[in-house]
Amino acid sequence: MTSNTYKGLIAIVFIALCAISCNPEARWETKDVTLSMTINTVSAGFIECTFSTNKDAYYLISIVEPYEDYNPVANQKQFMQLALDSAYADYLKWRNHLWVEKEFNVAPFSSHSLQYGTTRHFFTGLVPDEDYWVFAFVVDPVTMKPAGTLILENVKTTKESIMDVHFDYRVKGAWDYIYPMDSTGKIQNRFPYIATTRDSLKLAKDSIYGDIGAAAYFVLWTLERFMFPDSAKVVYGVHAVENDGYQSSETFTEGHTYYTAISGYDGSFKQTTVYKFKWTGKDCDLYFLGTDSTNIFKSVIQ
Repeated sequence: MTSNTYKGLIAIVFIALCAISCNPEARWETKDVTLSMTINTVSAGFIECTFSTNKDAYYLISIVEPYEDYNPVANQKQFMQLALDSAYADYLKWRNHLWVEKEFNVAPFSSHSLQYGTTRHFFTGLVPDEDYWVFAFVVDPVTMKPAGTLILENVKTTKESIMDVHFDYRVKGAWDYIYPMDSTGKIQNRFPYIATTRDSLKLAKDSIYGDIGAAAYFVLWTLERFMFPDSAKVVYGVHAVENDGYQSSETFTEGHTYYTAISGYDGSFKQTTVYKFKWTGKDCDLYFLGTDSTNIFKSVIQ
């Protein structure tokens, strides 16, 4: 066997393996599938759940506010189909956006909108002290029909956040790092939050907000993400961003002063921290504790 022939066979085997591993419908079942749901954490603005199946299967998970005078379990075939139709409509909207952006390598519905295997999921942007239906069901990704039975739990969010979290913050070179810390000083990986950094000069020149200043800007920015959850980029655990204008909205400029606002995404403004710092260049190395937060945010919301 020549060297070229050998290399050709390796290439064929590699392509074949990729085709199998990348095929979203490679292994799945719909018969005798047991789907389990565990509610792990319920707080004011989020619900954390774990889903799993006893066999390889695709399934849909979702959350809605309860429908008045409607029993989803008694009408589960209708309820599941409507939920699946709604998920597919959202998928088409997402796919159309990529089409407009001339991105043609689009994931299929099964990979983009359905779950597979064991999944830990956070439903965020919820309203405190509110009832929700958290549900899931197995889906046939070919026929696009529900399979099996509906599992559903009524869950009520708490009035206040149950999480005691503060945010430490570091700026090192062009990178910044957020550390959500619990009351014992350990990193809390199961708490959703949002964050943004803004150049103070841009805030001063922002015609939308005029002279209301940095504090009001961050109040409005945070409030918008509470009111419109789709606009929120929610993160968990340690979050690192290179401030180069690509991953973030800012490119750090030497000598400029910046504000970074970090807010727990859990039903209220209470866990919001704002840090103010001057970026001194690539050798900049700053570390802030929760007690180093400015008071500008509290001065506006109180």
